Amino acid sequence: MFRITTRADWDGLVSAALLNIVEDCDRTRFIEPGPFQAGEGEVTPEDLIANLPYRKGCAMWFDHHISNKLVGVDFRGSWWVAPSAARVIYEYYGHDESLAGFDELIQITDRIDSAALMMEEIKDPRGVILISMTIEGKRLQDEPYWLHLIDLLKRNDPDRLLKDPEVVKRTSEFTAISDAFKTALELYSVLDSNVLVTDFRDRFTGEHGNRFLPFAMWPECNVWVKIFDHPNDASRVQISVGHSIFNRTCKVSVGELMAKYGGGGHKGAGTCRPLKEMADKVLAEVIADCRL
Repeated sequence: MFRITTRADWDGLVSAALLNIVEDCDRTRFIEPGPFQAGEGEVTPEDLIANLPYRKGCAMWFDHHISNKLVGVDFRGSWWVAPSAARVIYEYYGHDESLAGFDELIQITDRIDSAALMMEEIKDPRGVILISMTIEGKRLQDEPYWLHLIDLLKRNDPDRLLKDPEVVKRTSEFTAISDAFKTALELYSVLDSNVLVTDFRDRFTGEHGNRFLPFAMWPECNVWVKIFDHPNDASRVQISVGHSIFNRTCKVSVGELMAKYGGGGHKGAGTCRPLKEMADKVLAEVIADCRL
């Protein structure tokens, strides 16, 4: 029996659902990329790793982030620069009849994870796009909800997913959260040349709603840098960087930039979590690297 090790975002949950179908899995573990890459969490020959950096000793590995590319390492599984890790898994098991009918789910997951969304889908998210936004992967208390979504996704029944009582409750809550998030963005964000900088440290402790909303609010920016207190580690902050999904002129490879600080990601988005005493220095360097 395998254990799935993934991260708690939409791509990670869809990846876990696919692996649950095609492999003999009995449990799922969630972990963030930075800590996992730093060696947190034991890896055994029972681990199927998805949407995370490679770790030696696993059974199989599936990923799509450019920062996690391997050179000269043999492994079972698949890596390529795809729109999503779910796409990598789906193509790897492409001839498995148990995945017949999942094409629509994979297509929307590609769009969500690569941020290929339209302005109206950001301002008024609905359906699967809205559900994907209810997953805040750093809230460990939400693990039962993540597991519930994986179970729903395995069924590949969009109507049941959309009408599930817990999903309806979460989407309603998220809409209220996004309203408060919008107000906080207006209060604590500044435009530095082409870089939108949001500093929530010791200021905003609410939920970080719609992560694409700033690009609709500040269409002139081409990259967003956000820093906030890490929710599970008082000694660290978290810095997230993302290309605008509308003004696609940023040339910075975010995954490679975040890797310099022990984090990771792909070309258009990534995170790192420096110690608090290093936060201002790292933030200034990240902003400087993102300026035109």
